[in-house]
Amino acid sequence: MSSVVNPENEEEPPSDAAIVVKLMRLVENSDLSFYQIASLMGTSGTILSMWLAGSAKPQPTNLDEIEKLLSPQ
Repeated sequence: MSSVVNPENEEEPPSDAAIVVKLMRLVENSDLSFYQIASLMGTSGTILSMWLAGSAKPQPTNLDEIEKLLSPQ
């Protein structure tokens, strides 16, 4: 994941919006179904759809699950 470096050279975590963009790419490029991806994150397809549409934002615990899914294994 890309991150922003602050003046003290400490890495800052990616923004919620950046994480959602990466999640959107995963959904578009994955062989998994939309609902399988939602299930891997412990959420429903409806909630995943709302995140991708920007009508809802993931909670901090959801962001942790998204980051785990996006992390290279």
